[in-house]
Amino acid sequence: MRSARKKELTLVLSLLAVFFLVSVVIIFNTENSFGGGDPFSHFRIARWSWKYHRLFFDSWGKPVYTILVSPFAQLGMNFARLYNVLMGLLTAFFAWKLTRELKLNNSWMVVLLVLFTPVYFSLMFAALTEVTFSMLLILSLLFFFQRKYFWSAVVISFLPLVRTESVVLFPLFLLAFGLKKQWKVLPFFTVGFFLISWLGRPFYKGFWWLITNMPYKSGSADIYGHGKLLHFINQTRGILGYPIVALFCVGLVAGLWFWIKKDRFQIDQRFYFLLLIPGSYLLYLAAHSVAWWKGLGSSLGLIRVIGAVTPLAAITALYGFDVLAAVFSKYRKIMVAFAALLLLWIMYAGATTHLDGFKKSRPQQILTQACNYMKENHLDSNKIYYFNPYIPYRLGIDPFDVRHSWEGVPHTPKISDVIPNGSIVVWDAHFGPNEGRTPLKKLLDDDGLQLLNTFRPVHPFKVLGGYNYAVYVFRKKKIN
Repeated sequence: MRSARKKELTLVLSLLAVFFLVSVVIIFNTENSFGGGDPFSHFRIARWSWKYHRLFFDSWGKPVYTILVSPFAQLGMNFARLYNVLMGLLTAFFAWKLTRELKLNNSWMVVLLVLFTPVYFSLMFAALTEVTFSMLLILSLLFFFQRKYFWSAVVISFLPLVRTESVVLFPLFLLAFGLKKQWKVLPFFTVGFFLISWLGRPFYKGFWWLITNMPYKSGSADIYGHGKLLHFINQTRGILGYPIVALFCVGLVAGLWFWIKKDRFQIDQRFYFLLLIPGSYLLYLAAHSVAWWKGLGSSLGLIRVIGAVTPLAAITALYGFDVLAAVFSKYRKIMVAFAALLLLWIMYAGATTHLDGFKKSRPQQILTQACNYMKENHLDSNKIYYFNPYIPYRLGIDPFDVRHSWEGVPHTPKISDVIPNGSIVVWDAHFGPNEGRTPLKKLLDDDGLQLLNTFRPVHPFKVLGGYNYAVYVFRKKKIN
């Protein structure tokens, strides 16, 4: 038995090591665009947090994520991406440990199920928060099933400081801890909130800044819109992929069936498994579905947000595979062949579903042209007003030095009246009229601004708000 465990550990560590080495090659040979402008916003917060310490406690950037990724960000975007890969590998390792704790068979397979879930695979190569969240979530569950309730509660307390919407999972955790009669550890669900609030209070002149500065208090449905209730279900191929969702359904249905028919509704290990693993995944999915349907919480209907909990679906899928393996145990050779083909399908789908995320997006291609133009003409030496966070990243400038750059433009009737002579304004059709709330017409009608150049794609495409994508570069005319 001990020999078998060592062999499985060796297999798991080998899989993780190979994935890491391949990931390094991928990272330093691609320019990831999965997540749009958000990875560059997170990167700039982490990159400059060592200079502007208030950024460690930027509510939008998520303090725990910023603190963890910041050492890597000092070395550049690719190292911030490498951090995400490391978090993904830790998640897969903790998921393996958790499946061992749950006494699932074929536990090593969960490593591949976690890493090659389509949306999760792509998220690991982008500077985004979902993978860090998933690592902490799986770690908290591992502690829970190891009966280390204190440490589980402490880790859970930091989840909202990585993904705000994690609070929707707290009722499930509180129920589980309550049924376990772990009343003494419940206060530790607040450790993360109080610790980060206390550390950040000097920058906000108060203790409750995490609440008062919460970035998603307004719905912003007028910008982001809303959609169908089943939007995320309809995006199954891009989120879980068909083989994993099929195994997930088998695992969920079989688990419920065994709990009802065999366990007779007992509050046992299977109950906690159903409550906290597939239960958490479904609740999180439902919360985002409703938010997008109703236009709440600045939801844009992005499928990447579900990546925060896909490792839960992967664990449930492994349980589903175990059920199938048990049912067809008489056909061992067939099941081995089936497992091999299934894993090949999962790995191929996971690595190829979002291939476009491993190159510059179409907006980034146009923005790069605009930035190259500014560099070639030495316009980047002037103060730059921009809307898209990709601009300071591509120009290599400090986005928080207000003497040289500024995100957005002053909301005054005539912009040129309040910006310095020679200032550059870079308007793009995505961020400009939406997050920036600055229509192009306002800039074109401003006689104090000179249009220097316009950059459009060869093949037109539309972005948020139905605008044809383009980038306009203006300069304020010099006034003697």
